[in-house]
Amino acid sequence: MAECSIGDAPRLGGRFVALGALVMALAVIFGAAGDHLVAGRVSAEGLHIYDIADRFQIYHGLGLLLIGVLIRQYGKRRLLYAAGGLMVLGTLLFCGGLYLLVLTGDVFWAFFAPVGGTALILSWLLLALSMWRASAT
Repeated sequence: MAECSIGDAPRLGGRFVALGALVMALAVIFGAAGDHLVAGRVSAEGLHIYDIADRFQIYHGLGLLLIGVLIRQYGKRRLLYAAGGLMVLGTLLFCGGLYLLVLTGDVFWAFFAPVGGTALILSWLLLALSMWRASAT
C-alpha cells in the first residue's frame, strides 16, 4: 500500500531533482535581485521579510533535491510523493506570498505565508514518516 510502481521511480525522482534545482536557481536570482534591486526601495523590515522568503526557498529547493534522490532510491512511495507535492505547493505559497507582500506592499499576500508554511511543515513530516516506514521494511 505504501508503494506505487517502482518502474516510474527514476523518472519521477529525476523530475523532483530537476524541480529542486530550478527552485534553487530561482532562489539565487531572487537573492541577487533582492540585494541589487529591492534593497533601498523597501524598508529594513521589508528586506528582512524578502530575505526570509529567499532563505526558505533555498532550504526547500534542497528538500526537493533530497526527495527526488530518495524516490530514485526507495521507489515511488505515496508518502514521499505527497511530501514532494506539498513542498512544491508550500514553497510557492510561503515564499511567493512573502515576495509579493514585499514587492507590492499589499498585505493581502501575507495570507499565503501561513498556509504555505503549514504545507511545508506537513511535507517534512510526511518525508519523516515515509523514511520511517521505509527503514522498517
